Amino acid sequence: MDGTLRAAIAEYINQRKQAKLEPLQKALNKVLEKSDDPVAIATAKAEYHEQADPIDTTYDPVVWLTDAAKRAKQISLATHAAKFTHSDAKASSMLINHYQMSDSSYLVTQHLPNPAIDAVGNAAALDVARLLKLEVNGETLVDQLQQKSVAALSGFTKDKELLEEWRKGLTLALGDEKLSAHTLTKQLYFPIFDGEDEYHLLCPLYSSALANELYEKIRESRFGESKEIRDAHKKGIYDERVDVRFPATAVQMFGGSKPQNISQLNSERHGQGFLLNCAPPSYQAQTKPPVSSKTLFNRQFSWRTSQLVREFKAFLTGLTEKDRNFKTRYQRDYFYVKPLIDSLLNFASEIQTIPECAGWSSAPECNMKRAHQLFLDLDNPDEAFQHERDKGDWLEVVAGDFANWLLHKLENKEHYLLGDVEQRYFKKLCLNELRAFERMGSLQEEYHA
Repeated sequence: MDGTLRAAIAEYINQRKQAKLEPLQKALNKVLEKSDDPVAIATAKAEYHEQADPIDTTYDPVVWLTDAAKRAKQISLATHAAKFTHSDAKASSMLINHYQMSDSSYLVTQHLPNPAIDAVGNAAALDVARLLKLEVNGETLVDQLQQKSVAALSGFTKDKELLEEWRKGLTLALGDEKLSAHTLTKQLYFPIFDGEDEYHLLCPLYSSALANELYEKIRESRFGESKEIRDAHKKGIYDERVDVRFPATAVQMFGGSKPQNISQLNSERHGQGFLLNCAPPSYQAQTKPPVSSKTLFNRQFSWRTSQLVREFKAFLTGLTEKDRNFKTRYQRDYFYVKPLIDSLLNFASEIQTIPECAGWSSAPECNMKRAHQLFLDLDNPDEAFQHERDKGDWLEVVAGDFANWLLHKLENKEHYLLGDVEQRYFKKLCLNELRAFERMGSLQEEYHA
């Protein structure tokens, strides 16, 4: 296994060398293809070797590994990074890739079978991080370093002192020698002894490993096979595969225009981190027949109109003698009274159209006022009930009850007084709207008939 990992390391170093040599080789090939002049060709080859030889030397495995061991202290491999909390945070990041599993119902990093390893620090040294994270047959240099071994590097040199130098240098990338927090990270000092000034510092760190797993899962669901499944669903075509979706996700950006300043994986994720929707479920209220209510103007109706009533009271409180004019009366009627009557009619309409509940007012336990029953139980199948409803006497009763309810809600003896005049006026407005509401209902019934 070490031999296979050793070959992967050699190939990694060679690829980096070839990336440096490629533009030089292209320039040389361009001259060779276009010129037959031996002087120009010789000059081009000389220039190539002049620039390529230092690269060959730099990327000799022994030289490059020695340099990598020196630069390793500039980075820290981590599964939990501090800079996600604040880009200027100087706190320690943590590399935790071996967990003691606990029976937790929460989605946490320890549930990941192979947590991704991130790297923070000097972006110029991230090539060292990629070296350490090379994985072959489930093993990495990180695993060997944590076991105080560099067996995969032994094929590059027989010098034991140099191997130990590599091990010590590369080990510095596994974490900070001294753990530290920072003022820009989230911290909580938890007391550990009663009566003594001793605290345990809790410093939650962002799990880049968990964020990376979530990022890959969501990207796969949107641009992988799941996209084909969704397209089949839209076209009405059967597909036996499971349609995986992550609805109502949010995107959190880290690092702005320079995501590499946060971490290596953050750069690969283009600075994006997905947030799952954790809002509580929203339930649609179901209107039920008001069998237990004595009046239509119950607590539910008062709650639905509470904001309008508060605004109406504030309007009345602010009036002065100068406001006794048409403009004020217009505002009162069209901004407050009529919206309240509309609320009444909407509420009544919801009750009238409750499916499969016609005749609820005939139940023995129903104690609602008779006029309100006649108004709300529109489709009661009882003939006597419908005959009484057709008389329309209940219209004035409901309108009067609305006016009384509104006067009671608006009562404020310190700032204004409302009495019989206002009651009759509110009743009149409500009665007109009630009659129009009933006529509209009758026309709709005739149309459907």
